[in-house]
Amino acid sequence: MPNHTGRLVLTTADPDASPDYALVIGVLERSGFIGASLPGREHSYAAGPDLLDLLTFAGCAVVVPTLPEAASGGAFCYVRIFPSVPVPRLLAGRNTRPPRCPGCRARLQDWRQQAPQWLDRPHAALACPACGQAHPPWRWDWKEHGGFGRLFVQVEEIFPGEAVPTPRLLDLLSLACGSGWRHFYVQD
Repeated sequence: MPNHTGRLVLTTADPDASPDYALVIGVLERSGFIGASLPGREHSYAAGPDLLDLLTFAGCAVVVPTLPEAASGGAFCYVRIFPSVPVPRLLAGRNTRPPRCPGCRARLQDWRQQAPQWLDRPHAALACPACGQAHPPWRWDWKEHGGFGRLFVQVEEIFPGEAVPTPRLLDLLSLACGSGWRHFYVQD
């Protein structure tokens, strides 16, 4: 199986925030970020007519197939939006690096071994092995290689760093939801 190209993930800056799912869908539909639901793909939407205007792409002449038939049976760009989960959860992938302590900047090397515990105790603080300060896992610095949230907007088949949300897109989501938004990248 080929490696997953990656996904651009949008979520609220406050990992405890739980924006209304229907509200997020409506904002993204009205803005042209998403189009029709994709048959056979739960919680998935075709790229809307303005998706490529609401993302800024690095490089020149970037080609992003947005229709399955345009991708010649291969990967194509679409958006997945799942309803909120009860508590913040980590979205990470093979590209996720050890997060840094917000106090001393030491890396939490064993984060993958600790991550399963966060499902049962999502608000438990993690003690830094270097300085001893304790912080919830989402306060650690994950850079743009993973993050916590309750609702995720996932733009599939975007290589990490290839695209970033425009200020306009983040403002649309922030104004509608009453909470700031951030982004990061994950590869399966």
